[in-house]
Amino acid sequence: MRIALCLVAFAVGCAAGPDPNVMGTPDGGFVPIPDVPTAPQCRGNRDSVIARSEVAFAPGLEVRYRVNPVGTLAIVSPRGTPRPDGTTAWDFTDRSGDTVSLTLVTADTQWFASRFPGAQYAARLDPRSPNLGVYRASDTAVELLGVAGAREADGTLVRYDAPIALLRFPLSMGNTWTAEATTVDAMVENTPVATRDRYDVTVDARGEVRLPELTFADALRVRVELTQRFPAGPGRRQIQYLWMVECYGEIARMTSREGEVDPAFTMAAEFRRLGL
Repeated sequence: MRIALCLVAFAVGCAAGPDPNVMGTPDGGFVPIPDVPTAPQCRGNRDSVIARSEVAFAPGLEVRYRVNPVGTLAIVSPRGTPRPDGTTAWDFTDRSGDTVSLTLVTADTQWFASRFPGAQYAARLDPRSPNLGVYRASDTAVELLGVAGAREADGTLVRYDAPIALLRFPLSMGNTWTAEATTVDAMVENTPVATRDRYDVTVDARGEVRLPELTFADALRVRVELTQRFPAGPGRRQIQYLWMVECYGEIARMTSREGEVDPAFTMAAEFRRLGL
């Protein structure tokens, strides 16, 4: 049985409509989140810094991605193409993969609500599997509190002894931080699990991201390196890249295979891109 946790990440606000980061909309404008009437509107300012106010979190928010099918590997190039001004261009216009959706749900309506005091939101860690990441969003950070199965009967409940700051605001080039935590009485598919997890996070690149339907002129790339230690046996390492944009949140992600140590890896266990 595979008991190692997936590299955990998050579903953040994604909006549809005119955005100042999208090519062809020079005047910018407020970005409404569709089908979530109570959600705040966002106005990006194209300053290469993502403030907390430029990432929306709203229960009921649905985000659609293209992603390679489960059990397959995608050929990727996280390095992109360097540009003369020091930024990078990434071409993610390939339309291959399945179209999937992620929805942000309110944590206090879930079966595990009492196990995560202070949790606000939950969303699938991977759109191809049912496990949910449980999160808290403050004025300065998005924190992972743990992982839970979609149903109590799944036998998966993983709580950290301290929140893991996956994002720290404002996000800007060169930001770096480390977060560590240990699981508490964790169970994965009814099997006891104990891990000490270390997340090394760096905002390490910025530039243009081209998707099939949209081109984002000023995205930030966030590198997350996960190292897990177990009571017995070898540890586990994985690298993940997230591309973040004002108002839209996460627009693309690459997750390496387990054991990857090369930041310029070319095969990804998961490659998702914002799509229709």
